[in-house]
Amino acid sequence: MKKTLLSAIIVVMFIISALPLGVFAADFPDVERKHSNYDAIMHLTGLGVIAGYDDGTFKPDREITRTEFCALMARTLGYNKETYVVTGVPFDDVSEGYWGMAYISFCYEKGLINGMGDGTFAPANKVTMGQAVKMAVCAVGKEPEALKNQGEKWYSGYMRVAEKYDLLVNTNQTAEENAIRQNVAQIVYNMVMSGLVEEEEKLLEDSETDGDQTDEDEQSEEKVLTELEKAYLKKDFSDVKVILVDPGHNYEGKDTGAENLELEVREEEITWLIADKLREELEDMGYVVVMTREKMTDSIANTSALESLQARVNMAHDVLADLYISIHCNTGGGSGTETYCFSLGGYAARLAELVQDKVPEATGLYDRGVKTANFFVNKNTLMPSILVETGFMDNEKDMEILTSREGQRQIAVAIARAVREYDMMEPIKRMIQEEEKNDEEA
Repeated sequence: MKKTLLSAIIVVMFIISALPLGVFAADFPDVERKHSNYDAIMHLTGLGVIAGYDDGTFKPDREITRTEFCALMARTLGYNKETYVVTGVPFDDVSEGYWGMAYISFCYEKGLINGMGDGTFAPANKVTMGQAVKMAVCAVGKEPEALKNQGEKWYSGYMRVAEKYDLLVNTNQTAEENAIRQNVAQIVYNMVMSGLVEEEEKLLEDSETDGDQTDEDEQSEEKVLTELEKAYLKKDFSDVKVILVDPGHNYEGKDTGAENLELEVREEEITWLIADKLREELEDMGYVVVMTREKMTDSIANTSALESLQARVNMAHDVLADLYISIHCNTGGGSGTETYCFSLGGYAARLAELVQDKVPEATGLYDRGVKTANFFVNKNTLMPSILVETGFMDNEKDMEILTSREGQRQIAVAIARAVREYDMMEPIKRMIQEEEKNDEEA
């Protein structure tokens, strides 16, 4: 997700949290204070994101069109008619003079919409709950996770992810129903209040919207960060001693993973079993291993996915880990292993390449290659960090390997051997360079 979009959401979140009650619109006669969506409606009308009607009512049960919902999302995410330049849209039924063209263009540019699949957008059609939820999930950067959790319907993954991150709190419609105003207001309110954008942008460097922080607090935080950075600046990441092994997700709480309902197997169980075997292999090699989940049934900071992810990163920094290895399973109709790092060309990419070479070779799983992604644990760790998507939980062949002791052991041994090779590469390279230097001097 682009920084401009994230910044806009963060600014909206700050404005909402800072507004006194007196600035909100007067109560609507058809939205009493006991109404389940009262807070959402009052907040958004107070911000000018959504409005009532000329007769003073809100009409909470009224359905809205796809264009109207684009307008609501665009205004929420920072659209400004004075500065936004319409780039156009690839939809045959959205003409240049259409009143909602700018809103549709804005949402299309941000990756929130892609049309009906036949070259049209159906701007006057009523927006369904599924369509509204999809846009909200995309807006907070969770579409990749939704695509990993696909089901029978196109919207299944989006609805599951929205429910997981509380985007559907206080809504009462199914995905196929036309969305009504009270529910779309609630979805947008949940979206901007969720804090999910912190996973991508870490609250816009934390300081830009914090007006209550004292100079002493700022100096203290700067000192802690500086000391941590100094500790890592001294580290030689080619000399590995401490490894943080992260069995992806939690056993319970908010940050639980995917599951195979037919086999009654959950991602957080498989990731722990592989991680536990990886721990044994690495410890046999002489490394110190720290597990984010010591037992399969453990959970770490599980009140929200963001808190859980941050706790894992904090743990890695607390122990001054030299490497961070996160174990996951995939879903979404594919097959095989893929390994992620934040960017190519560094220590993490080198380790990712070694892991990706060895796991498919050891298991027979399809080689999906090394990829880069903005995953929280890869982006926010100071040590080299990789995330291994070992296999697909909705693929029968992959699951035979992921659920067998031998398959889990093969994955663990392959990753451990990759770590050992990574650990040996740089010292050998330095030794060769030193010998070459000595020869030149001689």
